[in-house]
Amino acid sequence: MSQRKVPPPAFWEIQRKQKVISALLFIVLFIFYFLSTGVISAAILFSADLFIPGFSFLAASFFKPYVVILISVSFILTLINFISARKKGSLYILKNLRACTPDPEDRYHLTFLNILEEMKISSGIPVIRGYIIPTVNLNSLSLIDRDGKPAIVITEGLLGEASRDELQAVVAHETAHILSDDTFLLTLVCSIASFYEKLIDSLEKERDLSEDMLKRPDKGTSPVQPLVYLAGIFSCAILKLFITFLSQKREMLADATAVELGRDPMALARIIYKAHLANSFLGESNLFTPLFLVPPDSREIKETIWDKLFNTHPPLTIRLKNLAAMAHRELKDVIDGVRKQEENREKLRLKYTPVDDLPTEYGEKLKKLQLQARVALEKDRVWFVRESGGAWNGPYLLGELITLPFFTPALRVKNLKENLEGPARSFPQVRFALYRQLKKQPIDPNLKNRCPFCLTDLDESFYEGVKIKKCSGCRGKLVSFNHLEKIFARKELSFSERLRQKALNYKEALLKTDLKIPVVKEKPPALCPECGLQFTLRPFNYFYLMPVYKCYNCQLIWFEDEELEILQLLVEEKIRSWYRQNPIE
Repeated sequence: MSQRKVPPPAFWEIQRKQKVISALLFIVLFIFYFLSTGVISAAILFSADLFIPGFSFLAASFFKPYVVILISVSFILTLINFISARKKGSLYILKNLRACTPDPEDRYHLTFLNILEEMKISSGIPVIRGYIIPTVNLNSLSLIDRDGKPAIVITEGLLGEASRDELQAVVAHETAHILSDDTFLLTLVCSIASFYEKLIDSLEKERDLSEDMLKRPDKGTSPVQPLVYLAGIFSCAILKLFITFLSQKREMLADATAVELGRDPMALARIIYKAHLANSFLGESNLFTPLFLVPPDSREIKETIWDKLFNTHPPLTIRLKNLAAMAHRELKDVIDGVRKQEENREKLRLKYTPVDDLPTEYGEKLKKLQLQARVALEKDRVWFVRESGGAWNGPYLLGELITLPFFTPALRVKNLKENLEGPARSFPQVRFALYRQLKKQPIDPNLKNRCPFCLTDLDESFYEGVKIKKCSGCRGKLVSFNHLEKIFARKELSFSERLRQKALNYKEALLKTDLKIPVVKEKPPALCPECGLQFTLRPFNYFYLMPVYKCYNCQLIWFEDEELEILQLLVEEKIRSWYRQNPIE
């Protein structure tokens, strides 16, 4: 006789359970505050018996009011901590992870939103919000937002690496946590623990700022501060241990429930294995580890008694073997499936066409366009600035003049074209440019949306599924800061061997030499196509030191031809090195 399948709980029942969990957790937190505050205060008052004549801590006249005050203080602390965790806990987690809402115009994000809609119907949950973490790392989590609505958070790296069935399996896994109330309880507990973490951080910053005061004989730290600091560390450690014990069996149960919702255990096994091989680190705090699909230290979790007792997640091999068994497969099939998938994906990538593969006429036309642009811009380079010694420095374009680090409306300037000299504010061109800058408008409307080097109109285009602006003349690209992680996480383009060798040579050159600013000076100044202010020439970041044009006013980066492709190749090589490390024996 077949076993009758138990339907998933209704959402109103889930909410009722959440209220019960909240009440129980409030009581536990109150008891914790009562005991911890009572022990600290009792220790201080017992020591007072030795110094204050006639004082007795256990005297009825003092002890009864003390207990009333202790209960009141514990209740107030519990209430403050609990309300703060409910209202601001999820916001703190999302802010720490830099999570943002999905963009419906991005086809990767749109796939995620569509899967969320499907999962709402399958699970019976009326609302499931979605968030995206802008990082190439692979991971996901679920939490309860401040208004009580559940949310599923995934990384750009997971979006880029997962196929649709794997992404559906991840969403099913996180939905399983929501249905079993794991998400509600862990969000609440992690939020409470983060309260103590923030308290410890603030005390450490205060200690660093007051270190010089310790050297003065007349001043010192308050005796209360060390007690609060120790209490915060103790409370945080207790909550971490509590979270660990809560999480020991939840992942296995969520995996099983996800298979019921998604009907594909091998898809979930593959994406868990991918996240394990890749970098799954998220955020600055290990308090959020119980919320993740894969813990950042998953490589170190073995099938030992210690790891089974004191880790928030079970060993990877156990999870993968259980999922493979559900599909009547073995662990080897999961690993082979991932390898075969990566091989097929590599074959299906679109070939990127470099400049060298274009006709000769293209190069001649480009040189002509760039020469014409330089001549046109030189006509507007008429502004000079008077230095402190009296010498005139220039000439500058108007956008370059305004972005000088020492520019003020009172700066002495000269317009060579009009042959006029005076304070910058006396020139209507400068006043009008400052006004347009204040209104978030381009300084020179004639240069808006035009390439800074060949003055060709920029066309809207897509690169790795991301909307960018591209110059059809010099093939430069204007990309938003926020979209770079998307590009690096996705693998739609295949690059030539020449470009791969160019990226390798660039990497070797950086390893052999230190970061030299003269490399930056080889690039000429340029104006942002959006606001008209001068680009700032800076290395891309601390790991990839390629100098690029950045506009901090518009949060945009201008990549010259092949710069973005080289950076993408360097990032992909880093990700590929993660996959070469196979921790499963």
